Amino acid sequence: METYKYAAVNEAKIYKSLVDGKGKKAVNRILMGTYVKIVSQKGDWFEVETVGTDGWMHKDDLAETMGLKIFFIDIGQGDGVLIEAGKMKILIDAGPDASLYNYLTKWQYTYLLKKKEKVHIDHVFITHFDIDHYKGVIKLLEDERFTFGTIYHPGILKFAETGNKYGTGLGDTVDNGGEKYLTTIFDELVAAEGKSSFNRDVTAFVKALTAASKKKRVKNTVRLAAGKKPMDQTVDGKRFSIEETVNGKDALIYLSDEGKTINGHSLVLRITFGTRTFLFGGDLNTRSEEYLMKKYGTQNPFEVDVAKSCHHGSADFTEKFLAMVNPYATVISSGDNEGHAHPRADALGSAGKYSKSIRPLVFSTELARSVNPKTKKIIYGLINIRCNGNDIHISQMKEIKKEDDLWDSYRVK
Repeated sequence: METYKYAAVNEAKIYKSLVDGKGKKAVNRILMGTYVKIVSQKGDWFEVETVGTDGWMHKDDLAETMGLKIFFIDIGQGDGVLIEAGKMKILIDAGPDASLYNYLTKWQYTYLLKKKEKVHIDHVFITHFDIDHYKGVIKLLEDERFTFGTIYHPGILKFAETGNKYGTGLGDTVDNGGEKYLTTIFDELVAAEGKSSFNRDVTAFVKALTAASKKKRVKNTVRLAAGKKPMDQTVDGKRFSIEETVNGKDALIYLSDEGKTINGHSLVLRITFGTRTFLFGGDLNTRSEEYLMKKYGTQNPFEVDVAKSCHHGSADFTEKFLAMVNPYATVISSGDNEGHAHPRADALGSAGKYSKSIRPLVFSTELARSVNPKTKKIIYGLINIRCNGNDIHISQMKEIKKEDDLWDSYRVK
């Protein structure tokens, strides 16, 4: 008998006992793709150990493969996404502080760390070098319990105000055909240490990256250009691919100022698993969306089933671009106590308006966050996405939690 399986349906029930070949008293519900260890079998029922209370599961609720898991981690104001596909672990950004690190080390991968095993992250995508997207990677690079495959990035770094030899805080620019272009672009980040006067946070990142690389804990870094596919393979018998749709090759258009430029040249990743698609747009803004729509003309590589809202639900977007993305569901990652008032009311309304669904779904890590009324502790707003290649389910925890009724779940359709 196999020693493990996965939940085949979302909110699969686990029963306390069996009576006359039927489950009695549901004591737990687990999300699709959740790992279960098989303890014993009685007919069509398996005794299992899993997250939360253990018990009995019916064979129809179990599968041989995990599928795709996407975790929108509540890291406050910023982005931090963990993806698990087959045996791969992928990060898209890591927030501004240790929040994502704490989630990985105190919850998600404690089962590995307790056995003194390394946690290997196969791919890290830094969409751009604003601190609310990349600074959290530093803590991971400094922890020798973590190893990394390829770290992908858009190639634009920030320089210090003092000692900057370039014309802008992002590097040199040239004028060509009535447009301004940024020409200071980095490919291999490890080689960048000591060659330029980066700002404090980029300096700390490059230092941590270089140290980890010297210890063979990082395979390489790659600037990801438009049209590149860092992966295109089969996972659980289904196609799994990630494609970059935006970033340029030799020079990047300068989008009116430094902030618009570094945000506007975020990596934009389109993920395909089976028949379903997902879009991660970093901090795209109005200027960059207009540029992209002009660049692609009648083509539309942006339409997907589920989209991460660009720039934390800011008001800096175009309705036409949202109509091109046209998702069933949108996820917004934002935080409290920030001056931007993310997510903005018009961003929330537009996310619902520009959707292919009759009943659009809009999720927010910030709105999913709550406080335990008894302990006053923060309950973080993790948004879970599970996909088997055909069906997508999105779940968030209820504010009042019971193991047999823990999740607020929706099927994407």
